[in-house]
Amino acid sequence: MTFALVIAVVVSSFLGHYVVTIAGYNLRWEQAVPLFFVGWLIAYARTRADFLRALTHPVVLVFGVFVAWNVVATLVFSPSLGKSASILVWFVIDLLLLAGIISLGARAKWFENAGIRAVVPWGLAGFAAFIVANASHGGFTPGTDFDGMYQVYVARLTSQEANIYASILVLWTLLLVARKGRDRVWMVIAAVAVPLGVIGSQTRTAVFCLAAGLIVYLVYEAKRSFQARQRRTGFWFGPVVLVVGIAVAYGVATILPAFGEDVARAEPSATSPSEPAATPEPSGKLGDIDFEGGNIGFRIEVAKAAAEDMSGANLWLGNGTNTFSLRHDQPGSPGVPGHIIMLPVQILYDVGIVGLLLLVGLVVTVLRHVPWQRRPIAWAVVVAFSAAATLTSMFWFSITWIVVALLIRPVMDGEGTPEDGGSPTDRSTDSSTTYSSLKGL
Repeated sequence: MTFALVIAVVVSSFLGHYVVTIAGYNLRWEQAVPLFFVGWLIAYARTRADFLRALTHPVVLVFGVFVAWNVVATLVFSPSLGKSASILVWFVIDLLLLAGIISLGARAKWFENAGIRAVVPWGLAGFAAFIVANASHGGFTPGTDFDGMYQVYVARLTSQEANIYASILVLWTLLLVARKGRDRVWMVIAAVAVPLGVIGSQTRTAVFCLAAGLIVYLVYEAKRSFQARQRRTGFWFGPVVLVVGIAVAYGVATILPAFGEDVARAEPSATSPSEPAATPEPSGKLGDIDFEGGNIGFRIEVAKAAAEDMSGANLWLGNGTNTFSLRHDQPGSPGVPGHIIMLPVQILYDVGIVGLLLLVGLVVTVLRHVPWQRRPIAWAVVVAFSAAATLTSMFWFSITWIVVALLIRPVMDGEGTPEDGGSPTDRSTDSSTTYSSLKGL
């Protein structure tokens, strides 16, 4: 039963687009399923003891303080407690999920195995949805959203939006890379499927985040290899095949039929044979890096609107959780409630400098409790997640806390091999051993 609920939690983390009604309240599947998982753990004495012990883990405690500060800022400054309560309840569910996964100890590997296996079908399905929706000119669009700015259908599959879908694929892929070639066949398959899914999502940020994460991972591992004076090559396998996969995906994208804005670009060329042919691009959206307009320009306008409310006590203490929409409309869309989708701005607006410092403290605590064998990929995940969340925050979503728990889970037999290397400094600063007793039963 525990294994079945683990699978259900992982699957629900991909289902952010859907809600379920419980006792008259609408919950996303990724909020509802973890409650059943935690309830199962609490129902039995042996797992209950592990769960209660996990509630005292430093990462859980620091996150709990962060959630508590959200409650305080909301009670003091929020003009609508009901609007804020939806996110506060979500935070509490995330807190319980984090503790629940930690309480499984070594069995938390089940979450990792399930998520890594899921990225391939989700990546391929997203690319297929993208092709079908655009090739049919909107005739069949399940699993996609229409991007009016670029006139193209983008894959979100079962996630809330395309950016979240692509970010989930990136996070699970980085955890697969951390296996250092111990699952080579699946790594090769994922290296094809994930970039295609990212192409289908038309998410530029995801490509950058994946590249940044891989660079951080390789630099950390290469530094370890040099310090240990060991010639280690296993850690190159995942990044290399992913780079090849990304190149292949972009190559595929250049030979696809023109979609959205690309159609508008192609038509003038067809009627003006004297003009030189345009250089093929993966898509108008993927190739558009515009800091004055487009999606990036929109985010800048949102940040400027948020800054209007951040002064004096509100700069330090915040304005209350999830309250931006109560004070501002979306830039350029009068009457449409605004929302902040950039994590640093979101946290600073909701809970001020104090809340932002607590969030930094949470990141430090997580890194402090990551086993030394897993530190390279932990830093890679932090960098990739930070970059993704700065442009599209998924801080509230369950995937964030699943990944955090997996980074700090105990190391199983076979993971701490000589290939993992590590320096004396790495091992002496490893705080994860403090809670190595949480191995689950």
